[in-house]
Amino acid sequence: MKRFVIGDIHGRFEALKEVLKKSKFNYKKDKLIILGDIVDGGYNTAEVVEELLKIENKVLVLGNHDVFFMKHISTGWGEEIWIQQGGANTLRSYGAIVKEADYVSDESFVDTSNINIPVTHQEFFNKGVYYYIEDNMLFVHGGFKPKLGVEKTSKFDLVWDRNLIHVARSGQKIKGYKKIFVGHTTTQTYGLEVPVKYQNLIMMDCGAGYNGKLAIMNIDTEKYWVSKKQKPGIDKIRK
Repeated sequence: MKRFVIGDIHGRFEALKEVLKKSKFNYKKDKLIILGDIVDGGYNTAEVVEELLKIENKVLVLGNHDVFFMKHISTGWGEEIWIQQGGANTLRSYGAIVKEADYVSDESFVDTSNINIPVTHQEFFNKGVYYYIEDNMLFVHGGFKPKLGVEKTSKFDLVWDRNLIHVARSGQKIKGYKKIFVGHTTTQTYGLEVPVKYQNLIMMDCGAGYNGKLAIMNIDTEKYWVSKKQKPGIDKIRK
């Protein structure tokens, strides 16, 4: 069994299929660790989830956008900051009608009367974890507080932290793990659209959520494959 990790997918169904094909990923034999932020950005979140459900051996590590979506599923929550940061396209992929406002300070029109989020999709997110450890390798969406340890770091920081990257970039190896894989902070921040390694930390978000690429990596060999460059998934319907 080969073991792979994939960065932030953000609703990019075609990019997901592309990198799975390029890496020759076996849906029945191989294992996929998903670093979170499956939703929000591209137009095809529902198709992304359906494709991931076909993979027999998988682990979903939750990201901040996944948490937003889960909150919507459980309570109907839909604050403007989420709607205009990709949530609109996620809701559309499940049948909602959304007309985004021009500004975050305005209110978008959201009609979820015809939305259909399959139970299998809801269960998929509910089975997600905030971090995952295998063979002394850590997988987390955002990061953790080194002084606290991943076990005592808050769920908020696990999905939102960016400071861990700064620690690794400063030349310090993150103690306690052979390798650490993170998403959340795109490598475009440093002018790249491929996975980047600093010390024992590997950044896997290559900007697919906006105009970058989606990346998948064999966690043992560190060989990676990337998708074509994506187009921004912005489809505002102005007033």
